[in-house]
Amino acid sequence: MLLKGKNIVITGSGRGIGKAIAIACAKEGANIGLTSRTIEELNETKKEIEDLGIGVKVIIKPADITKFQEIMEAFMTFHDELGPFNGVIANAGYSRMWTTHEFLNEKFSEIMDTNVLGVFYTFKAAYPHLKKDDKNDKARFIITGSEAYPNAPPKFTAYVASKYAVVGMQKAMALEYKKENITFNMILPTQVDTRALRGKKAGDGNKPEHVLNPWDLNDYYLFLLSESANRIDNALIFTYDINEAKKLLFEAPSGNKENWEVFKEYFKEKAPKSYDKVKNLGKLIDFIINRTQ
Repeated sequence: MLLKGKNIVITGSGRGIGKAIAIACAKEGANIGLTSRTIEELNETKKEIEDLGIGVKVIIKPADITKFQEIMEAFMTFHDELGPFNGVIANAGYSRMWTTHEFLNEKFSEIMDTNVLGVFYTFKAAYPHLKKDDKNDKARFIITGSEAYPNAPPKFTAYVASKYAVVGMQKAMALEYKKENITFNMILPTQVDTRALRGKKAGDGNKPEHVLNPWDLNDYYLFLLSESANRIDNALIFTYDINEAKKLLFEAPSGNKENWEVFKEYFKEKAPKSYDKVKNLGKLIDFIINRTQ
């Protein structure tokens, strides 16, 4: 198993992307700490993992990501039950759509608090519990970003501002903790079938074709948590670019896709612009190739 015996904590893990990540990590042998505001959703996620019969530990603790005391107490509970954290995923997020001059002040603030302050609180609460004693197996801090950076869709001013902010936060933290055996990386998905995008319709099976399922992102998080990504730091992984590579992988003749070293020449020839965007993520492409064989 890819993550056997690892301890992974995920915020916003009651539903959507966070839930999908939690299940994927558990299937790979990781013990899981789950937190979000809603205990009922956390219990559902826990039950789904336990029903897999894998035997990993699943600890739940509800907390509001915008309240540091609650997050700190949740992470202390996870540490007491699981031990040091190998990986923490700052996934909780919030969004609303309004014309900027009509945006409710309190909603703007709420989005910034969840998406920016929440990432800060997550790292601050996690830091004392991260397993930082092995340069060959560094602690991983992973942020769920968004294609809103750098595309900046209109009427999502607060959300866009928050997603630009966390890119800057990651860059600063990656430099600050470079010598402490912690890596900082971000997944920036295109639209995903979650409540943030489709409200209560999320998961009804009627999403538009271009919208991703939450579990379509699993490989990105699993890769960043794996040994293959131990030396990857301050990366911004845009799912759109990787999906372009996946399409070419599917179309490539069998002799051109055994691994990244073979595939990259075919990729460069067929889609040079896409190749330039992902050429530094060859280990991720290799990881995806190995998991699809």
